[in-house]
Amino acid sequence: MGGGGFRIDKEELRIIAEKRLHEKTENIEKIPEDVESLIHELQVHQIELEMQNEELRHSRMEIEKLHQKYYDLYNFAPVGYFTISLTTKITEVNSTGANLLGFPKEDLTEKYFRWYVANESQKSFQSCFKKAFREMEKQVFEIGLIRKDGIIFYAHIEMLPHFIHKSPDDREVSLKMAVIDITEQKKLEKELKRSNKELQQFAYVASHDLQEPLRTIASFTQLLAHRYEGKLDADADEFIGFIVEASVRMKQQIEDLLEFSRVMTRGSGFQKIKVSEILKGVISGLKKLIDENNAEITYDSLPKVYADPKQIERLFQNLISNAIKFRKPDEPPKIHISSKEENNEYIFSVSDNGIGIEPQYKDRIFTIFQRLHTRDKYEGTGIGLAVSKKIVERHGGQIWVESEYGKGSTFYFTLPIGRERESELFSIRTE
Repeated sequence: MGGGGFRIDKEELRIIAEKRLHEKTENIEKIPEDVESLIHELQVHQIELEMQNEELRHSRMEIEKLHQKYYDLYNFAPVGYFTISLTTKITEVNSTGANLLGFPKEDLTEKYFRWYVANESQKSFQSCFKKAFREMEKQVFEIGLIRKDGIIFYAHIEMLPHFIHKSPDDREVSLKMAVIDITEQKKLEKELKRSNKELQQFAYVASHDLQEPLRTIASFTQLLAHRYEGKLDADADEFIGFIVEASVRMKQQIEDLLEFSRVMTRGSGFQKIKVSEILKGVISGLKKLIDENNAEITYDSLPKVYADPKQIERLFQNLISNAIKFRKPDEPPKIHISSKEENNEYIFSVSDNGIGIEPQYKDRIFTIFQRLHTRDKYEGTGIGLAVSKKIVERHGGQIWVESEYGKGSTFYFTLPIGRERESELFSIRTE
């Protein structure tokens, strides 16, 4: 360098450069261990990320499958599903709901559900709609809906308020509706009511129109028997006796058939009853029959049930009378009544030490007018157990018998527990 400035010759510069390079080399030699560890960690993290991505990919595929599965379940469910707004605007509908109204799904979105409610059902729909929002409770009702072709069908609707949270301070209320076409059910109910009406008419005919000529036949035949007995030949007296006996028996059968038909149509309302109190009344009413046959009747503690008291009384009358009737000729009847709770129902049993029933007849005995013995051996029309079966079925239960021929029988019947309701679920009463 000139001008008197600082000057380093080539040799000295070389020495300094070598020294600095040595220092850098020393530093470089110290790096590899750290770099190798760092590279290893980066590779491990990369593998972990790849595994997590693969897991996320599988999870996403599973979620998509489940989404499709539940979408299909929702879309093709046997029930129509609608979501409607505060103005009854349809915001969502499944394929079943759209098919019920006869429209493609896209044609119903943004339309108003109230447009498809029949005129005679508008008041009922609006009342339940407002009540659902006002009380924020589920509403269940039946209305008429109009299809695209103008045909009205009956629908059972369950309506439930639903909240959509847009933010912690903002939520939107909509209504979820399940819609079921019950047109066929309504037709069947109408047909059943018609049948019940015809059955009542038949009952009236059986109790009045048919019995009147029977009474006439019986009366005049008895008059003939009284006036001409011994004046005609023996065959005539026998024939007259046959006519009297047959007319009396037919009158009894008509009365029994009338009772059988009235089990379902003329039953009383259900109420909470003490079975033990009903049984005491039955035993008191059968006192003469019990005393005449030296029968012994015992019973355990019995529960309270929700039932028709008159029909439960009739049920025990039939079963106890039956047990006494079919007693062993050389042994006083012993009858025991008990109950147990099982599978949300009470199982009652009426056991006896009578003649028993052969296995092949266990089902036949519950059929109307079916007899296992001749009339000269055991009187009656064979209606008692058939009526008992109808009574139990009306209460939602079952009846059956277990028996060993020559050793006695046990009749079982069930009654549901806690069915507190004013009308029966298992029959339609005709007021």
